[in-house]
Amino acid sequence: MKLLLLAATPAEIVPTVNWLRERASGQRENVLRFPRCEIEILFGGLGVMTTAFALGSAFGGGNPPGLAIQAGVGGAIDRSLSIGQVVNVTSDRLMDLGAEDADGKLLSPAALGFAPAHPFDEAGWLIPPGPSAILPYETVAGGTVNRATGTENSVEEWRRLYPGVQVESMEGAAFFYACMAAAVEALQLRAISNYVERRNRAAWDLPGAIGALNEALQRVLTPFID
Repeated sequence: MKLLLLAATPAEIVPTVNWLRERASGQRENVLRFPRCEIEILFGGLGVMTTAFALGSAFGGGNPPGLAIQAGVGGAIDRSLSIGQVVNVTSDRLMDLGAEDADGKLLSPAALGFAPAHPFDEAGWLIPPGPSAILPYETVAGGTVNRATGTENSVEEWRRLYPGVQVESMEGAAFFYACMAAAVEALQLRAISNYVERRNRAAWDLPGAIGALNEALQRVLTPFID
């Protein structure tokens, strides 16, 4: 079986990459071999554009993976989630795509008369099939932005437009879109590094979130490589 492990930046998953390398029976460039599978490591960069290109390139070679895993940190809009908590994002959507109205409010593509097209559902969500039910992590709905939210006005705008969104990232919807378009099973794991609020980097816990993310990721990968 072939797996793809994707992160926006190396810093988010380098502990797991090193852990995998120690256990691999062989390596070819960014592909690690194990007795029952091989795992391709891919860094897509920040944002939807670089993520989409990276995945299009990875899936377009005629040998797509059976499972793609995106791992990263994210911000929580839902305050019931805890800093450092690992969540399983099972649906995602684009939040800042559309047009700005005269009063500064965002008009979504649907509000502009452009109905969502496959693989989006009628409400604009991307909901891929995948192994979510077997994982011990809370399932949440994600929202993807090109610019990380940093004002209370923007937070309220997301809550008004997309009340179901619990976690914000800059890549999740692009990952789900590419996987669904290529018929690849998708798993998106994120660790909460901060709350989505007025920008306050002093309140972020990136080391704690990255540590929790890699612990969860290694737990998920262990059955494949043992």
